[in-house]
This record gives sequence, structure tokens and C-alpha cells, in this order.
Amino acid sequence: MQTHSMRILFFIFILALSACQKAAQQEVAPTFSDDIAPIIFSNCVPCHRSGGPGPFPLTTYNAVSNRARQIAEVTASRYMPPWQPTAGYGSFIGERRLTDHQIALIQQWAQHNAPAGDLTQLPSLPQFTQGWQLGTPGLVVEMDEPYILPAEGADQFRNFVLPIPIDSARYIEAVEFRTDQATVIHHAVLMFDRSGAARKHDAREAGPGFDGMVFGEAQGPDGHFLGWTPGKQPYRDPSLAWQLAPGTDLVVQLHMLPSGRPENVSVRVGFYYAEGPPERTPALLRLGRKDIDIPAGEDHYTLRDEFTLPVEVHVAGIYPHAHYLGKQMAVYADLPDGHREWLIRIDEWDFNWQDDYRYAQPVHLPRGAKIVMEYAYDNSAENPFNPHDPPQRIFYGLHSSNEMGDMTLQVVPRNNSDLKTLQQHYARKWITQEIQGYETMLLEAPNHAEHHHTLAMLYLRVRQISQARTHFEACLNLRPDYAEARVNYAIALSAAGQTDKVIEQLLQAVAHRPDYADAHFNLAMALYQTGESEAAKVHFTSAARLRPERAEAIRSHMERLQLH
Repeated sequence: MQTHSMRILFFIFILALSACQKAAQQEVAPTFSDDIAPIIFSNCVPCHRSGGPGPFPLTTYNAVSNRARQIAEVTASRYMPPWQPTAGYGSFIGERRLTDHQIALIQQWAQHNAPAGDLTQLPSLPQFTQGWQLGTPGLVVEMDEPYILPAEGADQFRNFVLPIPIDSARYIEAVEFRTDQATVIHHAVLMFDRSGAARKHDAREAGPGFDGMVFGEAQGPDGHFLGWTPGKQPYRDPSLAWQLAPGTDLVVQLHMLPSGRPENVSVRVGFYYAEGPPERTPALLRLGRKDIDIPAGEDHYTLRDEFTLPVEVHVAGIYPHAHYLGKQMAVYADLPDGHREWLIRIDEWDFNWQDDYRYAQPVHLPRGAKIVMEYAYDNSAENPFNPHDPPQRIFYGLHSSNEMGDMTLQVVPRNNSDLKTLQQHYARKWITQEIQGYETMLLEAPNHAEHHHTLAMLYLRVRQISQARTHFEACLNLRPDYAEARVNYAIALSAAGQTDKVIEQLLQAVAHRPDYADAHFNLAMALYQTGESEAAKVHFTSAARLRPERAEAIRSHMERLQLH
């Protein structure tokens, strides 16, 4: 009897213990109100909200609990929030990285069927500025008409030219990019063109903008990279303001991804004026390799580049870049004292979430520091991002189906003297890499006239005249009507004293492009030098008519030459 009673008591004890364990589990299970909402509101809602770039809002318990398992999966894999830099290898403004503890809480919460907790005790949703995040801009430029992105097809790179209506130079301390189609815009790059070439290119293609990844003569402000990705917050920095000149066109390059339905894409850009010139002028240092040639099936192709600083600098920001085959990135500086300063590391590169990053505190690098970048690529069938099935041999190139390996640093030297020294040292490296890149692209596309022209111009800059001539001639054999190439070839021939051939090239340029002012001006100069003053006068006059903003300078030049 006693044994039976003991068994009953033991059974009751087991039941009670089990009940206590279940109660304890229920007590320790994370709740939305206490544990999950603070994580979601701080790290997800900036994008996943009404009017944000995220595809759906996560601002209520129901919205989050309905996606609990999905959120647990994408946070556990660190696919979300989108933040590529590895912890411990640089500290950046606006980090969106979850801690291991936060990820574990989300996992537990999803496993316990997403308990709500006391929803009357929810933390407040973050407040977001409606409209322009930095306040009312001093100037806004926007597209005149939307571009219709097709419902289907490959990703698109398209450039939109927006005139900037200012009549005097202004200093700019911030730029803000806005669009209502953030879900289909992968990223944007902002460049500036004073030559008018981008506007003419735009006019030659139907509809707003023109296709491709090449800007022509457009470029970023000196020492600045201006870009946008979904969720990126604009920032002000009056100490590094830059000058915007009258007569400049803004060129906005959009990388767009079709959504399955036609999208009317439009953008606007706000400029915030600074009170005056900057305290210091930054510079951009781009490391990288352009002789990329990745065999099909290669799962660990590596490249390395380095640059030793001739002066002391502070590093303000970094922009690592590769395409779909990139998998790992490491950028660091080996200092003269033997110490290694990490600038960034990315263990799982994802082209879809590329970004530029600004340091929470500028990183000081002394003179003699060696900056090193090391990238790895996966061109195997196991790479889920590989755009080719089966894998193909991939070269360096300007399209997303090609590959790149660049890393751009924004650095601030101590003074203008150091800036000039840095620019002189870096220029030699830059032009060598550019030549390397275009030579590589011609391996894949030997009949690409534009690549031959660009390569000819690069060889001209380093005074390798015979190589320049070879590529000018290859370009013109492919495109006899390429007036710009004929003018530039004429300049190269002029340096060699071949006056007859100079005039021949310029006459053909004018014949193909009667409205090309530079062709008329250069032809006028060549004709004058051969004693044909009356013919020279005709072409000087044509140049002045075609470029009214330069008309006075051309007429003054004619007076100095006594061409009345």
C-alpha cells in the first residue's frame, strides 16, 4: 500500500514538474511587446513602412506575426537587415547589423508561435520626416517625364540627364535623392556633365534617358562619390562642400529591376547649399584590377591591388564594388609601425545590396601606409548569383554580366599641398589601370569602336603615340562617321606634325557632323597654320555660331590672328 502511494505521489510530482517546466517556458518566451517590437521598429521599420522602400510594412503586431517564420529565417541568415560589412572590421554610420542575441530572440519568438505580450505597452514607432529628410532643399531638379520600365526582361542601366538651373556657382554640402519607385531601383549614381555630351546622347535615343553603364564625360564632384541605395539616409558635411558650376547637367544613372508589371519611374534630387567653400578638399582613391579573366567553373578566383600613401590622410568613406560573381572582400592598411588597420571586410558579398559606407570616425592613415584590397570570386555552378548557366568565362567589363573589382576610398589630406602630391602619385596608377581595363574589354569585344577610341585617348595621355594611333584607326575603320574620334585623332596627328592628315581627318569630321563646333574650330586652326586664312575664317565663324557661350572668346582669338 505504501509503495502504491509512493508511485502515485511520484506520478503527481512528474506531472507538476512538467507543468512547471511548461509554465517556465511560457514565462521566458519572448513577446512582441517586450522583446521583438524594439528590434523591428529600430532595424526594419525605417524601410518597411508606408512610403518606405520595403515591399511591405512591419509597423504592427499582426503584420510582423504573420511573417514571423520568414523574419526568423532572413535574420538568421543575415540576409536582413541588409548590411554586408562583417562586425569588427570598421565602424560605420547607420549600421543595420543585428546582434546574435537579437537574432536568437526572434528565433525563440517565432518558435513559440509569436506571442503578442501586452500590446498596450508597445514602444512608440520611430518618427520619420515626411518628404525631404534634410529639410527643404535650396534647389530641386527632377525628370520632365517618367521612364516606363518594362514589366519583364533583364535588369537595366539607364542614364537620365537633368539640367541644373543656376546662373552662378554654388557650394553644395548635401544631396538628397528621392523616388516613389524604390522597390524597382537597385541603386543610383549621380554624376555631373559640363560638356553637353550626355544631353546630346540623350537626344539620340527615344524616350527619356539613354542606356548603358558609360557616362561619357560626366563625373562626380572632385573627391566625392554620390550614390543612393534603398534605405540609405542622406547626410550633411559642410566641411567637405563642393562647387556646382552654371551650365552643368546632372546625370542620374539608375540600375533598375523589372517587377513583373510596367513601372513609371521618376526621380528628383535636392541640393543643399553651403555657406561657403570647404575647409579641406577630399580625393578619391580607387584600387582595383581590370585584367579580370575568370575561367568557367573557377570557384575561388582572387585579385589583389595595393597603393602606398605618399602623404598622411583621414579616410572618410569607402565604396567596395563587384558584380554577381564576387563572394569575399578584404580591405586593410598595413602601417609603417607594423600595425594593420582594417577598413572593411565582407564575408558574403551580395551585388543586390552594394552600398558605400561612411566611417563613424574618420580613420587616420599615416604617410607610408600601404592600402591593400583582396577580393575573391565564384564562377562555379554552385554560386546561386551566377548569371550564366552553365558558367562562362568572364572578363572585366562595364555590364552587370561582366565582372568588376574596385574599391574607392574618400580620403582627406591635411592641406592642398598634400592633396596635390597625392593626386600626382595616384594619377599614374589610375591611368595604368584604365588602359588595362580597356585592353581586357577588347579581348571580349575586339570590334567595339568606343572602346578603341577610349583606349586611344588613354594612350595619348601617356604619350604612347603609336598605340594611340593604332586604336584610333581601328575605331574609325569600324565607325567612319565617328566625328569625335576623328577630331581626337587629328590632335594626335598634329602632335606628330602630320598637317595634311590633320586637315583630312577634320574635314571628314565636319562632313559627318556639320554641327560639331570643336571640329570646326580645330579645322580653322589647322587651315590657318597652312596659310588658308579665308577658309579658316569660315570655320571659326561656324564654331562661334554653334557654341554661342564661346563666341566672344573665338572672336577674340580671330582678332589676335588678324582674321577680320
